[in-house]
Amino acid sequence: MKKISTTCPWCGCGCGLYLHVENNLITGVSPSRKHPVNHGTLCVKGWNCHEFVHHPDRLTTPLIKDGTTAYRRASWEEALGKTAARLAEIKKQYGPDAIGIRGSAKCTNEENFVLQKFARAVIGTNNVDHCARLCHSSTVGGLAAAFGSGAMTNSSDEIRDARVIFVIGSNTTEQHPMIGMHMLEAKDRGATIIVADPRRTQIAKFSHLHMRHRSGTDVALLNAMMNVIITEGLVDVSFIRQRTENFDDFEKRVLTFTPEVSEKITSVPADDIRKAARLYASEKRSMLFYSMGITQHITGVDNVRSCANLVMLTAHIGQPMT
Repeated sequence: MKKISTTCPWCGCGCGLYLHVENNLITGVSPSRKHPVNHGTLCVKGWNCHEFVHHPDRLTTPLIKDGTTAYRRASWEEALGKTAARLAEIKKQYGPDAIGIRGSAKCTNEENFVLQKFARAVIGTNNVDHCARLCHSSTVGGLAAAFGSGAMTNSSDEIRDARVIFVIGSNTTEQHPMIGMHMLEAKDRGATIIVADPRRTQIAKFSHLHMRHRSGTDVALLNAMMNVIITEGLVDVSFIRQRTENFDDFEKRVLTFTPEVSEKITSVPADDIRKAARLYASEKRSMLFYSMGITQHITGVDNVRSCANLVMLTAHIGQPMT
């Protein structure tokens, strides 16, 4: 039996695993003990991710539809030749921008890189799209404006040493189980978990404080937390002076969002907002986590910017576990 190292395709955690291959068939998987994300463990998705490969319902040969007839089986040579000829025909008749290429998060970074190279270098178009545009284009827009890069600011290895974990818009233990595992490990080490989510998710059941705000009121909730941090003197003044811009205008706007005002908008009790703000701001090893629960809104970019503002207000960036 061979063990082939690869990456689990089922979520954004990117866990490392080995495919067990025998007689050219994948018979099972096992986790990579040295991988920095999953550390020798896998969730139920990872343990069973290989089953689709040899599933009897999976298409194993190309299908071609000629005119109005039913699909028929074809060789790869025929299918690839027909596809290439049709793309060349469209490009010649209508120009390269008549063609669009779409990638997938189920592909590896390398595969998506080759796909966009095919679009730009071979077809000659910039019409390249990807599911991440819907998922996290607001992340790129918000974080790039705030920090210069639309990516996470810390490694997953640092989660288990955090002292406060603030989760908003993320059903972490279901959607990113290995990240959720690190969060629960941090809790076992004494960390406080705060969750802001309209639903009572699994991670919310493990939390010390669950704020069930109305869907779409994320900015109002975050602004109220920042209001508390400013009015109670929990701001990291030196960081603000050295690392941020336009604080005075920001402060004027945020000071209008008292916890009482936010309570009317979000339905979260003002005392809970104050408690969450104090917990997050008072502990230097605080980490904030969000996901598509706040990005896939018409205010997605504003939601991300508000998260970034909260992080900068308390200087929870640029150091371990923040």
